[in-house]
Amino acid sequence: MRSRADAPPAWLWVRALALRGESLALDAEASHHVARVWRAREEQALVLTDGLGGVAHAIVESLRPGVVVRVESVEQRAAPRPLVVWCGAPEGDRGDWLVEKLAELGVTRLIPIDTSRASWRAAPTRLARWERLTRAALEQSRGAFRLAVSAPCSLESALASLPEGAARWLADPEGRVAELGAGVPLAGVVVAVGPAPGFDSDERSSLLARGFMAMSLGRSRLRAETAAMVAAALVRAVEPEAS
Repeated sequence: MRSRADAPPAWLWVRALALRGESLALDAEASHHVARVWRAREEQALVLTDGLGGVAHAIVESLRPGVVVRVESVEQRAAPRPLVVWCGAPEGDRGDWLVEKLAELGVTRLIPIDTSRASWRAAPTRLARWERLTRAALEQSRGAFRLAVSAPCSLESALASLPEGAARWLADPEGRVAELGAGVPLAGVVVAVGPAPGFDSDERSSLLARGFMAMSLGRSRLRAETAAMVAAALVRAVEPEAS
């Protein structure tokens, strides 16, 4: 078993990074995690990220009354190509699982889509919980780019803001096998996944008319949250390494 001394430095999201050589006072929530949850000691190494590509290696200077760290180095990592997932409402409370897993996979943005057959229950408390989940997933996966979660919107609103040049996938068990033979476009990929009952015929027609390609994600019929995760994993697996 790996000893505590051999473990990699803990990974922590912060709202903004300090410059090299500067001290940074962590907010109350981050201080609690460092001092109480992780039980860090003075001079212990940490890695900080702002979730926007900035990554800093830091050392704990003091633990009380709040944690203060000293930044040793800062780098800006190259962003992966945009990966946006539109997803209809899954059954029950599986939306939380969806947010967590897409954040771990490095999805750029999740746009919850309200459809004729299912709507998201996105109360302010749930949106706040999603924010906490994206933070925890970023730290667990040791990522540098945090998932952004939009407020739920209609399919029409999402179609009105489609990025130009992005590949467009419609998760569909009757579609052709999903592939990115030419690689991930610079403009990225938009994946549309229907709610638990699926898109209705008009919604599906609207997506196809806007250039979405019906793509099968396997031999089985997948739940909405599973289809979104599989599509995201496929895209990130074939994407060239950011440089």
